[in-house]
Amino acid sequence: MNTKLSTCGMVGYGLYIPEERISAKELEKVSGIPENIIIEKIGIRNKVVGGAEDHCVSMAVKSAINCLNKTQTNPEEIDLIIFNGEEYKEFICWTAAIKVKKEIGATHAWGFDVSYRCSATVLAIKLAKDMMKANDSIKTVLVTGANTIAYLVDPADNKSSFMLPLTVGACSILLKKDHPENQILETYIKDEAIFADDVVARHNGSDDPRFPNRADSAGLWKIQMPDYITFKENMRKKAIPAFLDVATQAMRMSKINASQIDYVAMVHVKREAHKQILNTLGFELEQSTYLDEYGHVGHVDNILSLEQGIKNKQIQEGSHILMLTGGLGYSFAALVMKWGKV
Repeated sequence: MNTKLSTCGMVGYGLYIPEERISAKELEKVSGIPENIIIEKIGIRNKVVGGAEDHCVSMAVKSAINCLNKTQTNPEEIDLIIFNGEEYKEFICWTAAIKVKKEIGATHAWGFDVSYRCSATVLAIKLAKDMMKANDSIKTVLVTGANTIAYLVDPADNKSSFMLPLTVGACSILLKKDHPENQILETYIKDEAIFADDVVARHNGSDDPRFPNRADSAGLWKIQMPDYITFKENMRKKAIPAFLDVATQAMRMSKINASQIDYVAMVHVKREAHKQILNTLGFELEQSTYLDEYGHVGHVDNILSLEQGIKNKQIQEGSHILMLTGGLGYSFAALVMKWGKV
């Protein structure tokens, strides 16, 4: 009987980030928020702008092809595709993973979709690892997805200023069972259901009013916040403690302490919150990358930050990496991985 414990490693990743940018100065014109506030408080110097062809699944396919090319992987080797992009995609009632399978030629794979807002990358990696451990027929998993909810943000709505950094892009991750590099250690996820009704896009659900000429239908195609004041107060009380909790728990479960973490691949949050979270956990600002030249690409942030850390040599062979994120709903998630060969 084989008693060897299976492991999961990241073979590589791919990104698709549109090239066009909008500056903080230009955002000042459309939002009414002063440029210095956008840069210093909200945390954007420049933000990615999606083009007419940049939709949820089409961007995911581009990042998947980039991932397969970088890792020199034949798509027929893939056993499972997990689509972890946004639900705001080209069509409703549509399984995006199967469309990705068709476009990349992953003829032997099957796939499904999972949504968890900006925590979807950490969740999907955990799902892939757990499914490989539980099922001998799953040895290679492609996680892929794009973020598009930026298209639902009204920059002129002062109640939505915290969503102003949202932008578009896609990432893909190739994971393999017993791969001897870039080991996925442990994950911890929690949520705060007090936020469940606080940020909604009414047009894309069955609660969507069916009458477009109604007087209250003008904002249906944008994200709305029914109780902005309560939301802000709850965020002040609960968000940063939740980030700290999932990070601490993921490190504890991975038998790693903060002094052993070399890099934090963190979701984009307001500049002051970014500093506070890192400092409270015992990290220096230089151990992470603040994505103020991109904006908030949702669940893509973790992989975009990972790439920046590699490019800037903040991540080396043997580095321990903490992925840390939070998403609308509100979910919070953290994952520890070890970069390089086992």
